[in-house]
Amino acid sequence: MALPSSSWSEFLPELLNTVFHNLNDARDILNCATVCSSWKDSSSAVYYSRTFSPFLFISHLSSNEEIRFSDQFRVLSPGKLGFSGNQQAWVCGSTLGFLLTVSASFPFEVHLRNPFTKSVTSLPPLISFEDVQRLLQSQAIIPDSEALKNFIKKAVSSTSLLDDEWVVLVIYNTDRKLAFCRRGDKQWTDLESVASSVDDIVFCNGVFFAIDRLGEIYHCELSANNPKATPLCSTSPFRYNSCKKYLAESDYDELWVVLKKLELNDDCDFETSFEIYEFNRETNEWTKVISLRGKALFLSPQGRCIAVLAGERGFFKDNSVYFIDGDDPSVGGSGPQNLSVFEWESKQIMKIYQPRSWNCQMFWVTPTDVPQ
Repeated sequence: MALPSSSWSEFLPELLNTVFHNLNDARDILNCATVCSSWKDSSSAVYYSRTFSPFLFISHLSSNEEIRFSDQFRVLSPGKLGFSGNQQAWVCGSTLGFLLTVSASFPFEVHLRNPFTKSVTSLPPLISFEDVQRLLQSQAIIPDSEALKNFIKKAVSSTSLLDDEWVVLVIYNTDRKLAFCRRGDKQWTDLESVASSVDDIVFCNGVFFAIDRLGEIYHCELSANNPKATPLCSTSPFRYNSCKKYLAESDYDELWVVLKKLELNDDCDFETSFEIYEFNRETNEWTKVISLRGKALFLSPQGRCIAVLAGERGFFKDNSVYFIDGDDPSVGGSGPQNLSVFEWESKQIMKIYQPRSWNCQMFWVTPTDVPQ
C-alpha cells in the first residue's frame, strides 16, 4: 500500500516558524521565501522580526581570501553577483541591502540591485546631474572614469523599495552635495539648503537626516513640491568638531552620531578612538553613549551604519566597532583601505583585513527586503 504523498507547502505554520527562526543566514531565509506562498508568508514574518548582521562587500577578493573569510564574515564580491563586472557596471555603495551600481557607458544608468533576490530598481541616470554634464563637456575626448565611478558618494533609501512611495537621497560630487529622487523620476532633484559639505546621511525612524562637516544636523523633508533641509534645534556637543562623523541607527531605531577621532598618544603616534551620541526626540538633547550594551556597531562611508546584537550572530564580538579605515575612494583617496575592529572596553584596535589591491572598495551591506 503506497503512502500518501505530502507537499512542502502543507507544512504546519508552527513547524515552519521553528525552522526559519533557526536559520542565521539571511540568504537562506530569502531562498525559502521563493518556494511557495505559505513559505513566503512564514519566512517573511521571521525575516522582518530580526536584524541581521551585515555582509561585507569586497570589490577585489581572491579565492584564497574568500576561503579565509568564510569562517569570519559573510562576504559579497563582484564575481558572485552576476551583474557587476560582466556588464561593465561599477558597484558604488549600498542601502537597505541593495547595491548601488552605475553603468560604465553613456548615459551611465544608475540602479539599486538586491544581491540576495536579484531584484532591480532603476534610478535616474548619472547624466541627469548637471555636474556630470559639465564634467563630460570638459573631458570630451577621454572621460575620467574614476570621477564618474565615485560621483555618488553614498545613497540612502526610505524604509523599503517595495513601497510605492520610496525616496532615495544621495551625497554626490567632490563638494558632497545632496540630491534625491522618487519613484518614476527621470532626473535628480538638488536639496540646496545645506550650508556646508555633507559628511553622512541616514534614514532613521522614518526620517532622513544629514550631518555636515561642521557638525550641523539637518532634518531632510523630501516632498515633491517643497523639499528642504531644516537644522535640528538642538545644541550638539560635537558642533565644529573637525573629526570624521557618521550617522548610525541604534538597535532600537534611535539616531546616533559617531565621531571617529585621531589623537596623539604618549609615543607621539596617532590613535583612533570613537565617541557616540544619541538623540533624544522627547527632550531634543544629545546624550553620550557610555556602553554598547552587547552590540556590535558597523561603520563604512558607503554603506549602512547600524548597531546589532552581536551575541547571537556568532561572527562578531560584542561591544565592538567594526569600521573601514584608510583612504576612502569616494572622497578621492587613492591608498588602500583596511578593515579594523575597535574594542569599546579596552580601547584597543585590531586590524582584521587589508586587501591586496590598492583600489579595493569595502562597505557593509545589510539585507532587508523580501521578494514579492
